Amino acid sequence: MNPIRLSRKPRRVVLLLAVVASLGMGGCASNRLYQWGDYEDNLYAAYKDTTKSEALRLKLEAHIQAMEKAGQKVAPGLYAEVGTLYLQAGQRKTAMGWYQRERAAWPESTQLMTSMIQNLERLEAAK
Repeated sequence: MNPIRLSRKPRRVVLLLAVVASLGMGGCASNRLYQWGDYEDNLYAAYKDTTKSEALRLKLEAHIQAMEKAGQKVAPGLYAEVGTLYLQAGQRKTAMGWYQRERAAWPESTQLMTSMIQNLERLEAAK
């Protein structure tokens, strides 16, 4: 028995339909899992000009508050980023609180956040 062979024209049509379908399916995947706000732009601005670190912290805190109020999960690392900004500003205890929030929200970060918190606790105890 001979296998069914498509002429060139139907093959092109099938290929075209496959491409259109895959492009259409890709459009469905445009929803992001997490809302990052303007994180990248603000982070870049703060790295470029360290005087903008406080502005970054305030924007991140506002974004986090909006996400929590809306019942949405805060993107991974944002709590820790705010904690690090507090740490850079010399506010260790506040930083520890943000690291604890990161650890609670993202169990994957437990080991790192626990280490960060323990290090800060040792520094506080040495005062």
